[in-house]
Amino acid sequence: MKLLLSLFFPLLAFPADLVRLWQGIPGIERTARGRTFVAWYTGGAKEPAVENTVVLAYSDDGGTTYTKPEVIAGPRGTARAFDPTLWLDPSGRLWTIFNRGDREAGRHGVHARICAKPDAKKPVWGEEFRIGFNEAAVAFRMNKPVVLSTGEWLLPVTHAPEVTRDWFARSKQVQGVAISRDKGRTWKLHGAVRAPEWALENMIVELRDGRLWMLTRTGSGFLWESHSKDRGRTWSEGAQTKIASPGSRFYIRRLASGALLLVNHYRFKGRSHLTAQLSRDEGKTWNDGLLLDERVGVSYPDAVQAKDGLITVVYDRDRQGAGEILTAEFREQDVAAGRDVSGAVKLRRLVNSLPPWDAKAAGDRVMSRLVSVTGPEVKGAHDAEFVIVDGKAYIVAMANDIQPGESAEWPFVYCTMSVVTLADRKVERRIPVARGGQAFANETIPEGACFVPRILRTNDTTLRVFFASEAPRQREAQTYFLDFDLRAQAFSPNIHRARIETAAGTFAMQPKRYYDDAAAQGFTGERKDFGLYNIDSFKQFDGKTYVVMNNYPGGQNGLSVLNDSFDTFRVLGHFFSRGPEKLTESAVNRLPDGTWLAICRQESGTRNYMFTTSADGRTWTAPEYRELAPNGGSSKPVFEKFGSRYYLGWQEATRIEGVSRSVFNIETSTDGVRWTRRYRFESTKSFQYPSLHEYRGEIYLTVTQGDSSPSRKERIMFGRLE
Repeated sequence: MKLLLSLFFPLLAFPADLVRLWQGIPGIERTARGRTFVAWYTGGAKEPAVENTVVLAYSDDGGTTYTKPEVIAGPRGTARAFDPTLWLDPSGRLWTIFNRGDREAGRHGVHARICAKPDAKKPVWGEEFRIGFNEAAVAFRMNKPVVLSTGEWLLPVTHAPEVTRDWFARSKQVQGVAISRDKGRTWKLHGAVRAPEWALENMIVELRDGRLWMLTRTGSGFLWESHSKDRGRTWSEGAQTKIASPGSRFYIRRLASGALLLVNHYRFKGRSHLTAQLSRDEGKTWNDGLLLDERVGVSYPDAVQAKDGLITVVYDRDRQGAGEILTAEFREQDVAAGRDVSGAVKLRRLVNSLPPWDAKAAGDRVMSRLVSVTGPEVKGAHDAEFVIVDGKAYIVAMANDIQPGESAEWPFVYCTMSVVTLADRKVERRIPVARGGQAFANETIPEGACFVPRILRTNDTTLRVFFASEAPRQREAQTYFLDFDLRAQAFSPNIHRARIETAAGTFAMQPKRYYDDAAAQGFTGERKDFGLYNIDSFKQFDGKTYVVMNNYPGGQNGLSVLNDSFDTFRVLGHFFSRGPEKLTESAVNRLPDGTWLAICRQESGTRNYMFTTSADGRTWTAPEYRELAPNGGSSKPVFEKFGSRYYLGWQEATRIEGVSRSVFNIETSTDGVRWTRRYRFESTKSFQYPSLHEYRGEIYLTVTQGDSSPSRKERIMFGRLE
């Protein structure tokens, strides 16, 4: 592709409103005069996200201070910009090479901008252009090109032949190189080396015997390798090396001395112990090297060696926390000795970090985007749940057309579904689910409230809605389910009774059977004939579907697992207080070590939340208070995990202008131990009973809001969290 060097463009000012919830994946380069450039990407809530943006800063004082980051590649429509690398070509031009990925359009390619005079007082950059390889439907890279002894330029490329409408081609990805014989004007793709799942981010060195050595990150626990004897045209079959890896990017390059430098995780626990190592026998063996940063969450090194021999490594730490971009400086003799013998070692030098996070501002942004999905005839609505399929959210909630609020004693409370298109957040349809006395083809449900609907996708074409039919002090409540056909966009004419399996057998899902099972385990609370709900979101682990079963008026909680037919709830174990506290609605999740953690709404005394854990879901610890929720109010919590991050939400007792349930906090964590406040929602319209779900890398939510005291349960709001 012809380079567009006749036009130059300044970088864009760093937008004040650029949402920076995370940042990382840096690249580094140093010019002949000693200017150090560092690029990385940020923008949006995480990686990957449509808002991902590549930024760049530079230092003229040896890395002591850096300029304010400027945008070198921002989003274009639905195409994100990500994974930058910096490279000085043999003529001294500075390349910023990065990826563009458009999941919606199925386009994934390698792009670049070039600065002809990187030592200029104010560097200017050429227009963005796409590097070739049209033979690959998916192509992206992360690491610097290599200039061979023949003068050819080789760019490591991960690619795939098939169009994908995901961020990555995953198992279809293969490793190769793009070769340019005309100084980057045109490129030709070669090689298709296979390796285990999550093979990507390959790097290449030219060995002394003329062969090329490709190393590739994988998810197997080790780097994989391949060799080429014809300057990258063909490659040997991929094979595992002895170099251990936690599944993260590494860096390898030949130093001026001829030794090979490897920056990788060494003797690690996860992404920890970033270490520089040397090999003087062409990678056959490596020394123990120089430890650069032993902390957890350090990753993605890139490096450059200056003319005076000084080596600078850039890497990131704690991308969604501190969001630090750091450098480490040292010389080859320090790596050889495993300690500072040159006097030049400088570790943990800060290039940039995330600004202090404003959880309330983040909450305000979310609330400004919420839309009502409740019908105009509705006077009261509460407690929504949803699933998203093919760009549509299917939101179920309980509602009534008589008065604000809700109650199991109101026979006019019914269940309804709103279908919302994500693209424009507009309600496509509102579909009745069930109401007391309704006649279905096979059964008429009794008069009474239809309460607490929950929705689950059971297969490619079916959604299942569960709800409780109840009339307190008149009859034993029953949980029903009704199937929704996604193709016909209609509910089945038949309704079905859900079942509960306890140690005593399998029965119709009614409060008495749940109470008897809890009583057998020591529960002494009063039995109620209503109030049995699947209160939490359904969660999948190891191919099984779990949900919290709760009897709200009785103060019972337990973990259950659905059978393969999704019609029977088998109770695994109960958790309740043996003291004066009354635990009601709870949310559970499983921590990285396999332990279950539950956060429980609490109705007595301080009304603050209590926590309990279980190794197997059957036997639970005595509930306890935790500093995580210091002043909780009595309301349903939420506890989800998206990717590697937990989201735990709880209602704060604080009142804004005297309004109950006006403050809701969401904390996040990667380990379930250390938590950071991510959102603080403050609204006099109330913010209560949220549900969170992820769809294609974005997190959406429903929440109850309203205007009338005391309940403020009048409508269901829907929007994007992040």
